[in-house]
Amino acid sequence: MAVPDVRLASAGSRHFLFLPQNQKLFYASDTTVALWPRLAAGLSVADFVCAASAGGGDGRQTLMELLEAGAVRYLAPRSGPVPVTARLCLSIGGHVTGICCTGGKTADMVRSLFGHLLVADRPAADQLVLVEEPSRAGLAWAGEDPDWHRWDEIGAALKYLLTTQVLEASEDPVLHTATVSAVGQHMLLCGDPGSGKSTLSVALHGEGFSLEGDDLAVLRHGGEVMSLPLPATLKCGSLPLLAPRLPGLEDRPAYLRPDGKRVRYHALDAGAFPARPVRCVLFLQRSPDNPAGLEPVTAEEDIIRMMLASCWSADDRLSGDGFESLAALIRSARFFRARHDGLEHASSLAREAWRLAGSG
Repeated sequence: MAVPDVRLASAGSRHFLFLPQNQKLFYASDTTVALWPRLAAGLSVADFVCAASAGGGDGRQTLMELLEAGAVRYLAPRSGPVPVTARLCLSIGGHVTGICCTGGKTADMVRSLFGHLLVADRPAADQLVLVEEPSRAGLAWAGEDPDWHRWDEIGAALKYLLTTQVLEASEDPVLHTATVSAVGQHMLLCGDPGSGKSTLSVALHGEGFSLEGDDLAVLRHGGEVMSLPLPATLKCGSLPLLAPRLPGLEDRPAYLRPDGKRVRYHALDAGAFPARPVRCVLFLQRSPDNPAGLEPVTAEEDIIRMMLASCWSADDRLSGDGFESLAALIRSARFFRARHDGLEHASSLAREAWRLAGSG
């Protein structure tokens, strides 16, 4: 594929390639000009050679010259080209990642977990290669060595890698929250790990709410929130609770995470995931031994403290713009603490919080 920073431009009757990384300029042939849009998106060596030959050019010679100049690169690990059988593009929060699969098993896994994020083939600055072998699969950014995983680990490793990439690319603060929506507004479900965010968000899906993400959301200027709609993570303990709502859940592949937990993933419905205003925020707490119930949170210092605890940024700092966005969210939403003793109770409290928030 074309190196992202390289530019193709015309001056008079000649075409030029400019490489900003080393400040070099090259003449571009008519074959290169004709194929450049496809190179920008990525195409196989065989397709390049075939298309160049159809146009009367020497495809192999042109490709070697472009590689030597540094204008294109292989979508491959450091060890060299691999046979790519499928190339998929994912858009997560507007960040596009290209994924090259060397076999059908990895391609099927990407489609089953991230099918709701698939977009038409387009240029992507980040290019990931999934190298398939009989007993393992490797994840490698283009030009780097693969990290190898067993087949029962690869789904979790891929989700972690994509999550990390999207987080590092975000210029806005990211909230650790599940996000459900209705009537054009969000409800955010916050809480410590194990508080039930993912289970509750999946349970609310179909009960008047749409699930837009169970883990992360971007805080936009003005206080609106845009979910990062990665597949929902369901721990084994939640399966009996959700099985009646999600037929076939227990038949889905289980993946081993680095923390030793086995999880299954639930892909979201395909569709747009726009930034929306937040109607209410629910801080979840499991409370098997203490009084359970719904409690409004009105003290601004408590709200700020709890929201900051769920806030993440690339440099672990909150910018002035980020704080203004957080303040706008606090002004516009209503906040509740929900102490619950199980899924049905938590679901009832969430619906009550939504009703109260809508009543003003």
